[in-house]
Amino acid sequence: MLLTAMILLLFVFVFLGMDIAWAIATAALGFIALSQFGDSPVAFVLFVQQMTNGVDSFALLAVPMFIFAGELMTAGGVTKRLIQFAYTLVGHRPGGLANVGITSNFVMSGVSGSALADAAATGSVLIPEMKRRGYPPAYSCAVIAAGATMGPVIPPSISFILLGAIVNLSVGQLFLAGILPGILMFASLLIASRFMALRMGLPVEEKIMGRERWLALAGGILPLLVPILVILSKVLGIATPTEAASLIVLYTAIIGVVVYRTLGPRTFLRAAGRAALISSVVMLTVATSQIFASLAVLAHLGAILTSAMLAISENPMVLLLMINIILLIMGMIMEPLPVMLILAPILFPLMAGMGVDPIHLGVVVVLNLMIGMVTPPIGLNLFVMSRIGGVGVMEIFRAGIPFMAALVVALALVTYVPWITTALPIWLMR
Repeated sequence: MLLTAMILLLFVFVFLGMDIAWAIATAALGFIALSQFGDSPVAFVLFVQQMTNGVDSFALLAVPMFIFAGELMTAGGVTKRLIQFAYTLVGHRPGGLANVGITSNFVMSGVSGSALADAAATGSVLIPEMKRRGYPPAYSCAVIAAGATMGPVIPPSISFILLGAIVNLSVGQLFLAGILPGILMFASLLIASRFMALRMGLPVEEKIMGRERWLALAGGILPLLVPILVILSKVLGIATPTEAASLIVLYTAIIGVVVYRTLGPRTFLRAAGRAALISSVVMLTVATSQIFASLAVLAHLGAILTSAMLAISENPMVLLLMINIILLIMGMIMEPLPVMLILAPILFPLMAGMGVDPIHLGVVVVLNLMIGMVTPPIGLNLFVMSRIGGVGVMEIFRAGIPFMAALVVALALVTYVPWITTALPIWLMR
């Protein structure tokens, strides 16, 4: 009864427009308050204890560092260099600037690790240009929103860091496991872009040649070293993800100050301020979600969900399909982080007992939740694009259905062909 009340309160607060962290905290407080009238009252001190425990993790230190690195990249004009790099590679092919948007998000994924950061950075530059070239506004926004879903799958990934901390998985192995699925998502989106471009008669860009081409390619090399440095630091055992995040911040600051000369003291401080603000929101959500998850465990949500799933089937393939459906639905109505914090401690022990590799399941979980970011009503990428492009959320969603279909195909392949996720971790780290 208390569990039902807490979940209903959460959904009511979310649909009323309350920030997700406060919605979770208020619903949890409601659970504790109502428990005082029952036989097993929950002490209010648990609220504070679990908030503290929720953020007391060395692995979580990597989150603000990667956010800071992404902000430095944006402040230093790296985004424009990466977009020009992508323009040189794919702008002249069928799909035109839509290809550039997808490719820009693919290369940005290895810098920021955040879907929202990638969507905002590439969308603010490309959407006005796409509209000027005759692309439908809703389609322009949909391409960027879908392309940004690659951010948390390709290393470095903030979502993988958080998931690793929640269920005690190797972040390094999760990083490696995300590489091939990220490439698969990239290829799927490019195929959808080509199909839509030919169907809609969209323009292509003039091919860049000569010295201008080489300058554009050279401008993208230094930022693209970021994911390589992260992966090498893990494979060679040089640094933990948290230490690697610190090195990336240092590397980003050096190329911004010394090489590009676009980072000054004021720019640096503004980037630090934005990173601190974003990090505080993320950490508050982690802290409050920890309370929610603890109360859900106390109310036996894990046993209820496990029994319900096993009553339908004990076949791991069927259970994976059920998990995909549950996560896709949850991703439509909640942000990814709370869903991971609430469901991951339940799903991972269940599927590990069924013989499913937890690293494989980790990638499947994150990919599901990223698709949720382009589905209403709580699709965050859609809202970011709506603000940038001045287009309604549902218009963007309808225009992006072909791209969402491409992502679902990629999800199905990743779910049922486990070697796509396990090959690189086995080869490089086990």
